Amino acid sequence: MVINRKLYKWFYDHIGCRFYDLVIWWCFLPFGGEKKVRRRLVDVINFDDYSKILDMCCGTGGATFALAKKLGNKSEISAIDLSSGQIRVAKRRNRFANIKFRVMDSARTTFDDSSFDLVVIAHALHEMPRHGRMSVLLEAKRVLREGGRLAVFEMDKPQSAFMRIFIAFWWFYWLPFNFETPTRCDMLKYGLEKEIREVGFRDIIKESLYKNSLQVVQARK
Repeated sequence: MVINRKLYKWFYDHIGCRFYDLVIWWCFLPFGGEKKVRRRLVDVINFDDYSKILDMCCGTGGATFALAKKLGNKSEISAIDLSSGQIRVAKRRNRFANIKFRVMDSARTTFDDSSFDLVVIAHALHEMPRHGRMSVLLEAKRVLREGGRLAVFEMDKPQSAFMRIFIAFWWFYWLPFNFETPTRCDMLKYGLEKEIREVGFRDIIKESLYKNSLQVVQARK
């Protein structure tokens, strides 16, 4: 089952936004908790203190806040999500003056070409069909300046059979109504690195974390 776009938005606007933070708390619990995982993922990135950053598909702002804590108040961070419910929660949680949250489609933003030094996409592409992933990646490339960087935080495929079984259980892969299952499998089948290269990024580097449960893929425009 692949959830359609309108139903997906409605779900996160009215239901998902109420439980999203709880689900993230549960998913990252085995790795030391959300704050620790977010911090480790962000620590993989090398970027200047004065970077102009776009966080695409920001959800309730977990990755956005981790970026802001890493950079301090010398950065300018724009964070966007399709769901007004997710953005409403993110705004309520926000304590950083240099973050601006707004409702926007990450596949069709209103930003000018070459507006950002760094684009981050955290744990969102696996929820999209292939054409959706490619659209978001192409838009990320458009809004990045020449030489700007892309950083994608995503699920990976553990090599250990034990870890695959554990992750499948812990992250609810077994639920028959889990709409992420087909798109997640599709993303892993095609390969995130290959899709990023396909839209025109270069200097692609992948780092696997937590026994290949999560991955950080970085690239340059």
